[in-house]
Order: sequence, then structure tokens, then C-alpha cells
Amino acid sequence: MHSPQPGRRNLLCILDWGLGHASRSLAMAEALEAAGETTYFASCGRAKKFLEAERPGLKVYELPAYDVTYPTRFMPLNVALQLPRWLQTIWRERRCMEKLIKELSIDRIISDNRFGCYDPEVPSVFLTHQLHPITHNALVSFIYRHYLQRFDEFWVPDYAVAGQRISGKLSDPKGYEAVHFIGPLSRLITPDQRKRGGPATQRKRGGPGDPADQPSPLATQDVPPGLQFLALLSGPEPMRTQLENIVLSQLKDIPGPHVLVRGLPGGAPPLSGPLPDDLTVHDFADAALLTRLLPAARHIICRSGYSTLMDVYAITQGEKLILIPTPGQTEQVYLAKREANRIGSKAVLKQDKLNLRALLD
Repeated sequence: MHSPQPGRRNLLCILDWGLGHASRSLAMAEALEAAGETTYFASCGRAKKFLEAERPGLKVYELPAYDVTYPTRFMPLNVALQLPRWLQTIWRERRCMEKLIKELSIDRIISDNRFGCYDPEVPSVFLTHQLHPITHNALVSFIYRHYLQRFDEFWVPDYAVAGQRISGKLSDPKGYEAVHFIGPLSRLITPDQRKRGGPATQRKRGGPGDPADQPSPLATQDVPPGLQFLALLSGPEPMRTQLENIVLSQLKDIPGPHVLVRGLPGGAPPLSGPLPDDLTVHDFADAALLTRLLPAARHIICRSGYSTLMDVYAITQGEKLILIPTPGQTEQVYLAKREANRIGSKAVLKQDKLNLRALLD
């Protein structure tokens, strides 16, 4: 995000893979807008609904879906099964870029892990913390690097000093040119930061008819006093629902109060079966509510996704985390182990092995 240019028109293209990419792209947009630049958003699926929930009235342009799933625990096989569809999605992204660049007079594209969101005639940035994903497969790694070489710059949302980085070996710049470490990105901001005036109070939105900032309807939600467990769920299905069921079954036997955030913006089917009496359920929690829930909770159950870690660390201590990687996601396994060793959080590497009662003893 170096060399801001007031008035520059940025198109942020956000992957529909859980909510983490949308979360950090909001933080990116706020930093750009604070520097006087204009942002437009493009995404799809739950990421699009998330953006619209965080910024009521925001215009989010439609992109084709990757529809990432993890049918097995073996990452190379997961990639192989879905690669033909992903290649078609990349081709369709290129067509979308041609249209949106012309329609919106875009000066720069910032792609959060969307491989087809670039243009040879427009400066194109790839936003990622994974310059070296853990694939365990040379061909998959080659294909990944092949598509990244089409971008002009790489922005890594982490610290420049290697020893301070949360992403560890994933963001090693070796083998890449024009890598810039821009610092952690989080859409969350503490009340003290908000009083001082942060990027969130200085937005310059793109698109006609975008409304002024509106108070969050979730900002006034009560946080249960003495909050014990905050379960912050996200990620692809069916693993999200599987973890939700595991957590709910175990919270019944642990004195609360507890809060479950399901990570389902835009509406969700109601939970079935008896629920703990001292459980509060939110289908979705925006930044205003999360900023209050995270520091209040004694324990936080969540995926070890990189954007989740950045949000938690922006507000509270990582020692209270119980990190559970999404099955089949090698990056999250690596980060869960790394954070357990680095700051003392708890890591449960297989979600069906979760035992909350044992972790309390």
C-alpha cells in the first residue's frame, strides 16, 4: 500500500473461500480510503454477503465462484478433483476484469487470492500470505507459481521482520520479485482506536448511491457477563457444520455463559435439537460485535485461518485460543502448530478429537 495516490480507483477482487479473505480486504479498503483512494468490491457467495452485511448498501460486483470444497483430507487429491472447474473460473474472471475495468475506469486491481483477476494493461496486485503454500505436490506448486507470475506485485499482510511474522515460512519471499510486507490486516478496531479516528471513519466508497456509514445493528447486542466460551465458526461446508455440532454437544456439559457465532451472513437455517440454556447464538457477527465479544471471552474456539488470527490478535490475547484447522487445509494445520509453539495457544489438529472438558483441566 506504498505511495498512495488520492483519487486512484482500486478494484478489490475477493475469493469466496470462507470469510477470511473478505475480512482482510475490508481492512485493506479502509486503509486505501483513508489515503484518499476509491475502492470498488467484486466477489460472490458468502464473501459477498459478508461485505454487504459489514457495509450496508455497498455495491459488490459479481464474480464467478470457485466453490472450494475439501472432499478428502489429502490436499493434492482435493486440488486434482477441482482443478478443471477452477481453470474455467479463472478464464471467466479474466472476462469479468475486462468488463469492470472499462465500466468503472479502474486504475489498479488488487486480487485477494483470485488467480484470474489481473490485466496486462492495468497494474495488478496479488494479496496473499501464502507465497509458498504447503501442497505436498510439485505439480500443484508449479501451477500455483505459474499463475502468480502474471501479477506485477505481491502484498503480504504480515510484518516485514521475518522473526515477527505470523505466517512463518508461508510468506518467504524467495523466488518472487516485488514482494511488499504491508503489516497485518484486520477489520476490527478497539473503542479507543475508534475514538482517535481510524481508517474506518474516513471511508471513500466507490459506486453510485453508496450510503454514509450506518450504525451497526449488532453494536448494541449485550455481551453475557462472565463469558466462558466464544465459538467463532467459519470455513467451507460440510466441515463448518460438523464442527458446530461437535461444539454444541460439548458445551451442554460446561457451565456458561457461552456464545456461538455461526459465520453465516445473509441468513441461515435454525439450529435443530435442544441447545444449552446459557448459549447465545448469532448467525453472523460484524466488526462492532466481535470487538466486544473477543476480549470478554475466557476461551475462543476458532479455525486457525490466517485472517482469523489477525482479527483476534488485533483485539485480544492469543493464549485463550483453541485452534482447530479445517480438515484438509494444510496451511491451517501449520499455523495451529506454529501458534501453539509461539504463543501457547491450544491446537486440536483433528476436529473430531476435540474435548473441551479435557482442555479445561
